[in-house]
Amino acid sequence: MKEELKDQEEKTEVEEQVEKEEQVEETSETEVEDKAEVESENTDSESTESQDIPDSFASLEDAMKVIAHLQLKLRDAKNIADESKDKVLRLQADFDNFRKRKAKETADNIRFANQDLLVNLLPVLDNFDRTLDAIEKTDNLAAIKEGISMVDSSMKRQLTKIGLEPIDAKGKKFDLDLHEAISMIPIDDEEQKDKVIEEIEKGYKFKDRVIRFSKVIVGE
Repeated sequence: MKEELKDQEEKTEVEEQVEKEEQVEETSETEVEDKAEVESENTDSESTESQDIPDSFASLEDAMKVIAHLQLKLRDAKNIADESKDKVLRLQADFDNFRKRKAKETADNIRFANQDLLVNLLPVLDNFDRTLDAIEKTDNLAAIKEGISMVDSSMKRQLTKIGLEPIDAKGKKFDLDLHEAISMIPIDDEEQKDKVIEEIEKGYKFKDRVIRFSKVIVGE
């Protein structure tokens, strides 16, 4: 009985050893296959990369031709790069000059923005000077009045040319967008209620924008 048990144990150990050896052989075979696949891929890649460059030349003359051809391509590429660089530098210089020119024009426009207005007002200034001279030389009130009236008309005409427009207020319905009520007075006439009774200071618009509200007295 003991011998049978011993034989059975020895048989089991032998079977386990055989199984381990078979597993080791399978692992080795798998590793070998994987390694062969990787080497095959690397060989294909190296073969593809080297297709454009020959491994050897038939003669020194062929090698020199290839070198000369590559030198020409390198020179052409360098010329193209230099031309592109020059274009970029010229464009940058042109843009800098344009930016400086526009900045100067903008500064000049701001600095001389009122030049046209002043040129238009010079005749008015001339009329003022003539009127003052006339007042000094004569006692004729009619002539003085006429001179002042001419100055007034000239001034209004020049201001109208640039877009200045007086606001018509007296007798009009009170409008918050045009008028500023400085006083409210009771009034019996129902038609005059909420209307401008008197204009204390004239208002003006410049190109449809109110630049000064009319100061008015409104009936209530």
